[in-house]
Amino acid sequence: MNERWSQAQVRVFALALPEAHEHAHMGRPDLRVRNKIFATLPQDGITVNVKIAPLDLDTLVRAEPDTFRDVWNGRWVGIELSRIEPTALRELLLEGYCLAAPKSLAARARASVPQA
Repeated sequence: MNERWSQAQVRVFALALPEAHEHAHMGRPDLRVRNKIFATLPQDGITVNVKIAPLDLDTLVRAEPDTFRDVWNGRWVGIELSRIEPTALRELLLEGYCLAAPKSLAARARASVPQA
């Protein structure tokens, strides 16, 4: 089993994506691409919230309710960092980024992230 990621590791991965930057929303750190939020880092220090397609959210929450939860009414998934493999977390972060990014940046990001 791989070592689980911290919020700091999430931040490092996310900020390596094309044009990603850190900002704050409602006093909490978030990760953006072209000023569109794709992930937030809650104050608890042990979770991350990621933009997601509603169907994917429903599937994850039903399959693993101890790991995933619906946040912000069906467009974001809350993820318990201690319960998710880094590979799966990277995929969800990349998908959240691609949902927020323009198509050209999304394609560039997908090409730059090695597949596990």
